[in-house]
Amino acid sequence: MLTPDGHCANKIEKVMLLALWANTLRDEIQAQGLSETKKLIFAGLGKPTYPINSHTIASYLAYWQKLDDLTNKWKVDPHLVEEDIAIDYGDPRGDYAPRELMADIMSRWYGTEVRAHNVLFTVGGIGALRVLFETFNTHYEDVPGYRIITPFPYYSAYSNNPSHCLHPIHVMDEPGYKLTARATEQSIKEAYSLAEMDHGWPKAILICNPSNPLGNIIDEDELRKIADVLRQYPDLYIIFDEAYTEMSFSDMPSFLKIAPDLKERVIVLRSATKALSAAGERMAVLLVFESSLMNEMLNKNISYFIHAPRSAQAAYAQTMANFGTEEKNNIAAFYKKKVDYVVARLKAMGAAMPDPLYQVEATFYVLADFSDMFGLPLPNDAARVLQRSGLVKTDEELAYYLLFEDNLMITPLSYFGLSKQDGFMRITCSGRENELQDLMDRLERRLFQSRKNKRDFLLEQINHMLPELAKIDTHLFDLICQKLQAGNAEEDTCLNLKSKNQVIAKIYDTIVDFFEMMKQEA
Repeated sequence: MLTPDGHCANKIEKVMLLALWANTLRDEIQAQGLSETKKLIFAGLGKPTYPINSHTIASYLAYWQKLDDLTNKWKVDPHLVEEDIAIDYGDPRGDYAPRELMADIMSRWYGTEVRAHNVLFTVGGIGALRVLFETFNTHYEDVPGYRIITPFPYYSAYSNNPSHCLHPIHVMDEPGYKLTARATEQSIKEAYSLAEMDHGWPKAILICNPSNPLGNIIDEDELRKIADVLRQYPDLYIIFDEAYTEMSFSDMPSFLKIAPDLKERVIVLRSATKALSAAGERMAVLLVFESSLMNEMLNKNISYFIHAPRSAQAAYAQTMANFGTEEKNNIAAFYKKKVDYVVARLKAMGAAMPDPLYQVEATFYVLADFSDMFGLPLPNDAARVLQRSGLVKTDEELAYYLLFEDNLMITPLSYFGLSKQDGFMRITCSGRENELQDLMDRLERRLFQSRKNKRDFLLEQINHMLPELAKIDTHLFDLICQKLQAGNAEEDTCLNLKSKNQVIAKIYDTIVDFFEMMKQEA
């Protein structure tokens, strides 16, 4: 694959590469003066659209206003100012006041004691993951290829560290695609079994809750059972990525409250990126309860970032201190309305995920099954990225098909650890109502055309075989003709084309099997 500049893209994270191409295509459309007629819709990245929290703004304003006042006073008479008015380095863990405030907030949030020395401010969630993974790389440098157990699909950034191996918990095999204790225990046993051969011993379990990309939450009863499983494996650190916790549509259970005896092994990542609509301000914290591990993480944080911006630390802590039930409910209602609309449209067009128990319970992501679009001819422009032509055979190729053909950016689930052949895609449902309608209209039109193409192709093949069938077995011929005629009675829609194609495909297979049987008997 190639970048828009024609360079090899093998080392670029694939979601970011897709976004890079989407931005390039948008710029090309604008340069051609076609922005109105060929608007590009970005629905492939985690893009918050709820207004930034007023307390975040107030904190930044107060921070800079204080410095501005001191600076103006100093200009009048330097002797009037006794405080430092330069922004010097702070505590590499984060300044004490915001750490103490955040510890108090998190204590109430999780129903367990969190102290200032348990809090490490980081440069966003990605910065937190880098500190975490690099700490593990050093901590387990004598365990090459150490395993981190995590549900698949997983947040794509988990795979950015080449020193560890992600070991799957196959939640797609579970009801509603939910993490279960049974699947967790099975995965842990498999990881230890594999380590007997390659010595890549499992060292942590990493759980994204609410899940990105699934958007679901672990049930409290199941979380208790998972805790029981993890008690059997004392060597595993327990990492919770809760970047979307403020975006849950209902209350989330606290693992720290459920399993206080496991607290020393727990690491929690919290971020202001999504629910607080502050992605560009890079606000995040790690909660770490083992002092020696915190010290190692602090060393890594210093070596990469020194510390998070001091204004961002204060803003994050002040925002969370004022983040109440009303604000959480407002955020949930804002995004749930958008999610529900996309879910309803997907069901109406027959593109919902195969498991009817799957529900989005948090975030602004919805998964869709667009495997019926496989077989579409790749547009010529897609060769700029993929360096091939032909038919769409994978979800990645489908993503670039939709980008170049329909000006839509949605993300393939293979970027989150699933098979490219599944045809599952993640849609970000954070756009305005008219944009979401446009997005779903374009997807429905493309899906309708794809199913119609498949229907026409199958009918062409069947009609080619029918004359020969009529000569051999008139009863089967009449039966098939009746079924084909019954299928033509109803007007084509995106949804009924799906069921029609299933019937036609069975008819096609029946004829093919019949002729194969005749050959064998001959």
